[in-house]
Amino acid sequence: MLDRIKENAHDLQEYAERYLPHSSNDRNQGISQTENALAFGVAIATTFLARRALQAGWKTALNRAPPQNPASSEVDWKDALLWGAVSGAVVGMARIASRRTSSSAYRVYRS
Repeated sequence: MLDRIKENAHDLQEYAERYLPHSSNDRNQGISQTENALAFGVAIATTFLARRALQAGWKTALNRAPPQNPASSEVDWKDALLWGAVSGAVVGMARIASRRTSSSAYRVYRS
């Protein structure tokens, strides 16, 4: 049975190599380790600040604390889904914007 699994895995790998597009472009190509580390650090700080701002906005708008664990059965579905959607979208956008901004600033500084 193990031989059959190995053979299937090998066949799948050959299929993928034959039919899936190959990309030799590294997604971080042209980005130095320093620039990447700076962007990562800024993204972490921005994520922290965005979450704090969201928590404060939730408290102000709804007069209650945001859910600590949206997966808990003690949290209403409406609150869990709303918190997940809003926090995911806002934090995601903040991370992308911070990485792009810090990378642009680093490139300006280096030139």
